[in-house]
Order: sequence, then C-alpha cells, then structure tokens
Amino acid sequence: MSQGTVAYNTGWWRGAGRALLLRCPRCGRSPVFRRLFLMNHKCATCLLEFDRGTGYWLGAMMFNMGFAIGAVIVVFLLSLWATSPDPNWDAVIYITIGAAAVIPLLFFPFSRTLWIAAERWARLRDGVELE
Repeated sequence: MSQGTVAYNTGWWRGAGRALLLRCPRCGRSPVFRRLFLMNHKCATCLLEFDRGTGYWLGAMMFNMGFAIGAVIVVFLLSLWATSPDPNWDAVIYITIGAAAVIPLLFFPFSRTLWIAAERWARLRDGVELE
C-alpha cells in the first residue's frame, strides 16, 4: 500500500477498532456522527453509506441491548458487593435503575458504528466489498 492510500478491505478487528473510535469503519478518516445522536449520511472520505434503509439498525439495537444488559448486571453486582455484608437495597436499586437508564444512551453511538463495521465485514468476500 503506497503512502496516502486508504485500506478499504480490512478485517473485522480493524473495522471494529475504527468503529469504537466513532470513525468510518471502512477508511477510518471521517467521523460517523456530527453530534451525539446525529449521524452523517455517508463518509466524507470514502463515501460509504451509513444508513442502508428501513430495518437496518436492528442489529445495532441488538448490540446496544446486549451491552446494556451486561453492564447493568455488572453495576448491580458491584453495588451489591460495595454495600455487603448488609446490602443497602435502596441504594442498590437506585444505582441499578440509573445505570439501566444511562448506559444505553452512552453506548448508542458505539452500537451504531459497530453495527456498520459488522455488516460491512459480513459483505466482504475474497477481499472485495459487495454492495
């Protein structure tokens, strides 16, 4: 790859790493989001379309829900452990409910970019990106 060339046909790990940085999973140069909940329609550098139509974001919702459930369970267990041996159930419940409300909102942009990377990776065959 010559200097200045963008690696478009990358594997899952590189695409996921770029997605976690909220950059385009294909080229890694342009941001996917303009603001926290406002996405660009396509990458300014490689022109990868981020929104592919109705129902496209179902996978992103799955990523978000899975991460949120796991994180809320961890928060519940940590708050239970922090207040042991005699748990303060009011504090445990309030902390867990707060985490359940906030974590999905914070993970929202990451779930979207990870879904774009996963869907793009699934379309890669023999080093050629299928549309």
